[in-house]
Amino acid sequence: MNSIGAEIALSVVVGALVGVIVIALTGNRNTNVAKRVSAYVTPTPEMLSLDPKRSLVERALGDKQARQLARSPWIARGRVELEVADIRIGLEQLFLIVIVATLLVGWAVSASTHSLPAAALGLFVPVVAQQVVKFMASRQRRAFSEQLPDNLAVLASAMRAGQTFIGSLRSVLEDAPEPSRRELGRAVLDEQIGVPLTEALTHVTERMRSEDFQHVTIVASLQRETGGNTAEVIDMVAHTVRERMEIRRMVRGLTAQGRLSGGVLSLLPVGLLILISVINPTYVHPLFHTTEGLIGLGIGIGLVVLGGLAIRKIVDIKV
Repeated sequence: MNSIGAEIALSVVVGALVGVIVIALTGNRNTNVAKRVSAYVTPTPEMLSLDPKRSLVERALGDKQARQLARSPWIARGRVELEVADIRIGLEQLFLIVIVATLLVGWAVSASTHSLPAAALGLFVPVVAQQVVKFMASRQRRAFSEQLPDNLAVLASAMRAGQTFIGSLRSVLEDAPEPSRRELGRAVLDEQIGVPLTEALTHVTERMRSEDFQHVTIVASLQRETGGNTAEVIDMVAHTVRERMEIRRMVRGLTAQGRLSGGVLSLLPVGLLILISVINPTYVHPLFHTTEGLIGLGIGIGLVVLGGLAIRKIVDIKV
């Protein structure tokens, strides 16, 4: 009866967590325009009290506490990474999903090995989720950098035709692929709501972490202050960006084996440990139920982390 009661209680808890995720994912979300304007306009208490579309965090913590939490640098950085990675869920929803997945993985491993310390393996779920978001964001940033020379060529051609800098940016948006269309479109919208063009381009540079696009920001600032043949300068920037891209491709090709080895060597021990724990719990029983086994497990996890960081440092070559 005790085991049946425990299973029923676990089912209720899991069902409640899944229900929270469903509510969070299907709840009302603010529009992109409201989010963009809120970065420059502080809503009044009257506006907040009349807004029925409050987030899950605001309903749980209250408006004041939710706004203080939203100003946290870590929260802001996480929202930017999700937007750049083009993940269509909010940070709160992702946080809930990761918590539930962590609890489920920890429970599955602990139930299979009959060891409470084994549940700590579920803590690898947030690490994997962070790496997935980081990988997707890096892929979007790399695509933006690869599309930049062609976008600069269109920008220079439009300026030769007599258009202004912001008008040339609108011309680029007509045929630009993603993520360039999305990021440059943000700069154009920022300029339309009153943000200085240089500041709007600086935001794009910071979001995409593109040193090449920073040159475009400098050109826009000089064009506004001193004028000159901006189209010719942009052509020179595009030529420089293409040459740097060739070097980056060569470096990525030379370091591909090292990056793959780092990923495999870091994830393979953890994956095998979880798999063996589920398939044959008795095989890893001493690892989770003896003092020597727990010490060895901690040392092994530390060595895996240090090895992954060392390999990443070796193959991370800045160009």
